[in-house]
Amino acid sequence: MTLTTADIPVEDLRNRSLRWARECYEWAKVPFLPSGERVGRAYDVVGPQNLFGEDSLFINLGYWRDNPATLDEASRDLARLVGREAELGPDDIQLDVGFGYGDQDFLWAKEFGPAHIIGVNIAVEQIEIARKRADELGLSDRIHYEYGSAIALPRPAESCTKVTALESAFHFPSYPRFFAEAHRVLQPGGMLVTADIVPRTNNAAKAMVQLTDRPGVRRMPGAVRDRDFFDIHRYRQALVAAGFTDVTTYSIRRHVYAPLADYLSKRLRDPDMRRVNPALRLAFSRPGLTLWGPWADYIIAKATKPEGIDAASPSPTR
Repeated sequence: MTLTTADIPVEDLRNRSLRWARECYEWAKVPFLPSGERVGRAYDVVGPQNLFGEDSLFINLGYWRDNPATLDEASRDLARLVGREAELGPDDIQLDVGFGYGDQDFLWAKEFGPAHIIGVNIAVEQIEIARKRADELGLSDRIHYEYGSAIALPRPAESCTKVTALESAFHFPSYPRFFAEAHRVLQPGGMLVTADIVPRTNNAAKAMVQLTDRPGVRRMPGAVRDRDFFDIHRYRQALVAAGFTDVTTYSIRRHVYAPLADYLSKRLRDPDMRRVNPALRLAFSRPGLTLWGPWADYIIAKATKPEGIDAASPSPTR
């Protein structure tokens, strides 16, 4: 049977505490790594042992509109929503950018049946685990995983019919560059669909970085300026600027943050959650979500590469 959170070894208090200390030490080093390595390294440090799911390795906040009973089912519902919006089907060659441990791809392969799924990721451990799980599930002939950046996708022009990014694009170094790359690899008529965490407004984004964007304040490595934040409106504008048409963006935040907080307020009291690093438990506790949740939107974006145009897309603005 493929790896799930139920397969994670039980640690005694001493070993668990030592692991937490190592994780915090490794996280503290992440901002000082080269920019292209930070996100992948952060997720490799998190690992399966710090996930909140019950029987999967999904890493997303879930879609709670239909009152799923668990985070695993809410995560599956989010993957299904993306699959429906992307209109996945048996003729599709799908490029999934930022696939986690592969759970969303396994669901899409089973329920939507695309001809082939290529997963791209920069977290080395996630790639290794996802490959092993795909092989155990007998899906390695239909799902292929490889290392690659969202702003330099390792695929030829016009080689895919669908590009998806499920709760991963907010980690990418540049939305315009990712959108341009997605446009490049899509066939005419192909579609990009993202499920993404963004600021509720650009004014909120500016407030979030104000303290580190003032004259005389030294900026930490990896810090971003307000011009790098995209709310739902700027997100749509960037997709249009990249050459996409039929652009649709809408918010599902009311079906994400509040129900997730309700669920985790109970889930975090379960005995198996003792394995999760206290820093992560705090960030996703009700007080933690109350602190950062009001700033955050959660959007679905859908855009089409027009028929009959050149493979090259407009140059990104930065």
